[in-house]
Amino acid sequence: MIYKDYAAVYDASGQISFSEQMIPYLGRVLARHPVPRGRLLDLACGTGTVAIAMALQGWEVTGLDGSEAMLTEAREKARALGDALPSGALLWRHGDMRHFRLDTPVDLATCLYDSLNYMLTDQDLLATFRRVHAALRPGGLFFADMNTAYALETYWADQTYVTDSPELTVIMDSDHDQAIHRTTVTVTCFQRTGDLYRKIQETHLEQAYPNEHVATLLSDAGFRVEASYACFSERPPDEYTTRVFWVARKPGAPVHAEEPGR
Repeated sequence: MIYKDYAAVYDASGQISFSEQMIPYLGRVLARHPVPRGRLLDLACGTGTVAIAMALQGWEVTGLDGSEAMLTEAREKARALGDALPSGALLWRHGDMRHFRLDTPVDLATCLYDSLNYMLTDQDLLATFRRVHAALRPGGLFFADMNTAYALETYWADQTYVTDSPELTVIMDSDHDQAIHRTTVTVTCFQRTGDLYRKIQETHLEQAYPNEHVATLLSDAGFRVEASYACFSERPPDEYTTRVFWVARKPGAPVHAEEPGR
C-alpha cells in the first residue's frame, strides 16, 4: 500500500514544494479561465496543502484521497490553523477518484502533482474524468497536471535521487519501461527517531499518456478542452515538455442555487 508510512514524512521529504509552487499558478490560470468562486474538489489532495490554501482564499473545499494516512496529515495541518480557517470551509473524504460521488456539485475540480499518472490504464483515466465531469456544475472547470513520456524517459529512467538531512534521508530509485511508457519508483526513507532510524519503503508506478490521447479521453468524458500548458507557464506544451497542465470545462452556463431569502 502506498502513501501509508510515507505520509508522515511526505512534506518533510520535500514534496510539499510542488504544492507551494502550484498555489500561485492556480491563481494565474484562473485569471485566464475564470469560474465563479464557490465549491472546489481537490482530488488526490494528499497532505492538504493546496486544499487548505484554497479554503483560505474563500473556496468551500472537499479534499478526497485514497490514503487515510495522508488525510490524517491533512486534518492535522488544518487543525493547526485554528480559527484562521473559516468554519465549514474544509471537508476531508476517503475515496477512490475512479468511483467517487458528491452530493453537491462543485465549480472547480483539481487533480495535481501527476496524480493522474497513477491511473495505469486508459480505462482508469477515463473513469476518473467521467466522475469529475459528473461532480462539476455546468460551466465548471477541471485543472490537472500530468507527467509526460518525455519526463519519465529522461528523468526517471534508471535514475537514483537522494536527499539527506540530519532527520531524514530519502532515496528514490527508478526503473522505466519505455515500451509501455511506465516508470516504477522505489522510495526508501530513513527517519531519525532518537538515536535510531526508522525505515520506510514504498513502490510507486506512473503511466505516461500521449497528449492527444488525454485530450480525446477528456472529450469522451464530456469535457471541452480549453487549453493545455507547459506546467507553471502560459506556453503550449512541446515535445520537450516534462509536465502538462490541462484546463477542461464542462459545457453549459454556470448554474448556482439561489441564496436563502432571494
